[in-house]
Parts: sequence; C-alpha cells; structure tokens
Amino acid sequence: MAVQDWPLPVSAFFDLLGIEEATFFLSGESTNSVTAGGEVIVHRRGTRLWQGEVVLGKSEPDVIAAQDTLIESLLEPGASFMIYDRRQFAPQDPAYPGGINWAAQPVTIKSLVPGNRELSLQGLPPNFTLRRGQKIGFQYLASPVRYAVHRIMNATVTADSTGATARFEVSPFIRPGVVVGASVILERPQLRAKLLSFKPGPGRSRRTEGGSFSWQQTLGGGV
Repeated sequence: MAVQDWPLPVSAFFDLLGIEEATFFLSGESTNSVTAGGEVIVHRRGTRLWQGEVVLGKSEPDVIAAQDTLIESLLEPGASFMIYDRRQFAPQDPAYPGGINWAAQPVTIKSLVPGNRELSLQGLPPNFTLRRGQKIGFQYLASPVRYAVHRIMNATVTADSTGATARFEVSPFIRPGVVVGASVILERPQLRAKLLSFKPGPGRSRRTEGGSFSWQQTLGGGV
C-alpha cells in the first residue's frame, strides 16, 4: 500500500466511519466592542470557515480500532481530509419526481456579481427550484486547489426554461479566485478539512464507544 497523500478522499476516510451524530456549520470568530454612545461593533477575526463535530457510534473493538487509527493519523502536521454535510442530500424539486442525476448535469457559474455575495448558475434542469439552506460547491485556484462550499440565502432560486438562474446570495462570501464557468456541485459538495481534536471512546467488554472528533475547513495545502 502506498503512503497516503493528503487530503484523504471521502472513500478512504469519512465514508468509512460509523457516524451517529454530526454537525456542519459556519464559524463566527469575532470580538465585540462598545462605543461611548452604546453602539456594539463586531470585529471579524479571519475568514469564515465551515466546522463541525462528528460523534461515532458503538461497534466491535476491532472496528473502533480501525477507525481510531485513521483518525489519529489525521492529527499529524500537514494531514487533511475531504468531508461533506451528511445531513443534506441532493436538491430535489417536486416537478422532477424521478430525481436528477446531478453527476451528469453540467451546472456551472454563469456570472459573478461585484461585492462577492452573489452569483448566478447555468446548466440546471429547466425551471428547477433551489431553496434556502441548500449547498453548492466548486473548486478555484491551484497549488493547492481550494474547495468552496456555500449555502443559498434566497428563499427560492428558480431556473428559467434554459436552466439559468438570476443572481442570488450565498454565504459565506465568495473568495477571490473563483471564475465564471467553474463547474458547480450540488450533490453533497465537499471541502478540505483539518482535524482539530479527537476524544477516543471508552472500551466495554464486547462493544466500544466510538468517541468523537472536531474539524475545521482549511483553504491551504495542509503542509
């Protein structure tokens, strides 16, 4: 077996875990100050990144040992892995009761709006409606490639008869380097993450707790 390159793909780590609970949310690193007039001013500290915690279920000791080995390897400097929000599936629309094969749907960024808060898409099924809270993802830049995941802010985003949308707002802000024409992923878009901490589960006679770990998105190469 060859030495693993980072980031670990979901097939080599995240999809192998026996997950019981998971969170996936945007960080809100900031400090507050108050003016003499009583105004509260929020100061953002760094860029907003996705983060979360994964709680693993009980299993046989050998299964837990295999999981622990993978998790502990990610505590090494430079290690990273790919992750997605397991709570959300691919976007659906009642107008398409048979579902959409998103892997075969050529969705791309149609336009970017000054201000880094809005964009439009093309290549959606005609008249398909996306909804607030659904996520889209795409890659940008190189050496290393960055993986972006954004949440739709508008209540609804409906494509026209050609599959193109009007501009809509996303969160977090769109970062420099994203370009028109980039391929867009709608089915469980992935991002690159770093392991922040790991708490192994206590052992039992026949079953072992799975423990838990926390993670945070990284935009760098991981080295």
